Amino acid sequence: MQKKKQINQSDIVASEKASEEEAEAMAHHSQEPSFDEENDPDEEAEKATTVEEAADVDEAVPAEVAAIHTDNQTANEINKKVALKKTKPSTTKSRRSAGYLKAKEQVEAGKRYGLNEAIELVKKISLSKFDGSIEVHLKLAKKKAKTQNESLKGILHLPYGSGKERKIVVLDEAMIDIIAATKKADFDVALASPELMPKVGKIAKILGPLGKMPDPKSGTVTNDSQATIAEIQAGKIDYRIDSHNNLHQIIGKVSWDNQKLADNAQAVLSVLPKSRIEAAYLSASIGPSVPLDTN
Repeated sequence: MQKKKQINQSDIVASEKASEEEAEAMAHHSQEPSFDEENDPDEEAEKATTVEEAADVDEAVPAEVAAIHTDNQTANEINKKVALKKTKPSTTKSRRSAGYLKAKEQVEAGKRYGLNEAIELVKKISLSKFDGSIEVHLKLAKKKAKTQNESLKGILHLPYGSGKERKIVVLDEAMIDIIAATKKADFDVALASPELMPKVGKIAKILGPLGKMPDPKSGTVTNDSQATIAEIQAGKIDYRIDSHNNLHQIIGKVSWDNQKLADNAQAVLSVLPKSRIEAAYLSASIGPSVPLDTN
């Protein structure tokens, strides 16, 4: 019985470590950033450098893998080699910096931190030289939705905003032509009047993938652009669940008061049912993630 308890405990710790590693991947390697992604050149440059240093060394895929669907004999030989390679212990060394590893030691393995304690710790182990952002990352259970688009995106209100000044434009015909010609959208949010929407369709393939297409559900199709701009500047945020069922949202800066960060974090955590949140993490722009106790 004692041995069984020890085994169960070790399984729990191993599971927690796996979740923690996944959180770091969510925080620093997400290919689908939140609508409120930071655009500061200094911050983005340092984040990119840190991510590159943190990445594991991946082995190149053999060229003959291309033959796997055309030559059964070759495919069998390659499969045997791959299976044999998987049985060998990995010799790849982590390229995490010494500072990162030292900061990570301060996060207790297997522990889920209360929100206030997590905020204090994330500030302490932030590694950025600038005033970095603090982000909430949620891993969500798959939703058995009635429609495919249910709950993929929505609106939340951060009481104190995200700490980022968002560039908002009101589209007109001239701007639509410029975007269509350059294929660029140098802004965070686009507003348009209902009458203009048929012409906005001309650039839908450009704005849509960027999450910048005006949408009546988000309030960005409006006849009162000034009122909408005021709402956005007051903390109205469009959120989006990515293709891996993760939600990433900036909630403020490392320098902010803890209570402001806590209030913003609660706003993000409350936008979805607790039953759908499998795991939650808090992290700075650069630094280890801290598991959250959502209870």
